Amino acid sequence: METILIAFSVGFLGSMHCIGMCGGLVSALSMTRSKLWWGGLSAYQAGRVTTYLILGLISGLVGSSLKQLGGFDQVQFLLTLFAGLIMITFGLNLAGWMPDPFARFGTRVIGSMRLVDRIRSAASRSTPVSWFGIGVANGLLPCGLVYAALALSVTAGGMVEAGSSMLAFGLGTVPAMMAAPVLVNLLAARKRSLVMKLLGVIVIVLGLFTMIRGTSLMHMLHGGSAGDGTAAHQMHDGGEKMPMDHGSMNHSMP
Repeated sequence: METILIAFSVGFLGSMHCIGMCGGLVSALSMTRSKLWWGGLSAYQAGRVTTYLILGLISGLVGSSLKQLGGFDQVQFLLTLFAGLIMITFGLNLAGWMPDPFARFGTRVIGSMRLVDRIRSAASRSTPVSWFGIGVANGLLPCGLVYAALALSVTAGGMVEAGSSMLAFGLGTVPAMMAAPVLVNLLAARKRSLVMKLLGVIVIVLGLFTMIRGTSLMHMLHGGSAGDGTAAHQMHDGGEKMPMDHGSMNHSMP
């Protein structure tokens, strides 16, 4: 449950960062029509969330396989640190203190996928299926926050848990993306910088919490292992002493 809450928070808070890229696509999708079509936008969001859910199920399968192979604790620890580091990076970007490391790559992918042309084609149709397809493609765009959420979902160790985690992440991004056409204009005000800095700090704190959580989990696992080993050693020593005491007792009997 904790992983799901973190994933939802990352999606909700980090989605403000996505307005620059995904929000621009949503605005283009909306502005090509004379009137805002909420049904189409809802289908678009459903497509994105569906992609995240499928990615989550795949990551859960990976996590389950790693559990069976062994050494999952170390992988879980490293992925948690990676997720926290990505959150901190994008928190810094959200606050305006660091450039987006995926911006150029994302722009190239949008161009190679010809998303703008596909958006115009989808907007000319009044069928939710075409808008749903654009959402599915948009969910595959390179984004550090998606990578962070996927890393967290792998640490869940199961398909249901990982799928639920990515579903929560996707649902967390919906409010900002649905309001993107309006927010793009509202965030042009002078107060935008202060709001983005506040959200960035929250994401940074969330990233630090995620890294601390992973470190604490690792300490608990190692501590538990050490404790089990000590208990086993004591039992072994006790088992050796019991026959000696029994033998001494028999020796002293007439």
